[in-house]
Amino acid sequence: MNLTAVLHAGFGVSMLAGILVSDATLRVAAFALGAILFVAGIVVSRRGD
Repeated sequence: MNLTAVLHAGFGVSMLAGILVSDATLRVAAFALGAILFVAGIVVSRRGD
């Protein structure tokens, strides 16, 4: 798997964790981490062009 795929998979896992976690602080942190991983995946894929 390439780095873009790994980052986007991390995004999916983080979003799922954010949905499953009941604590509001952890939920926000999981969603924020997911957003960072998603943007990082886009940046890495654009850099490869």
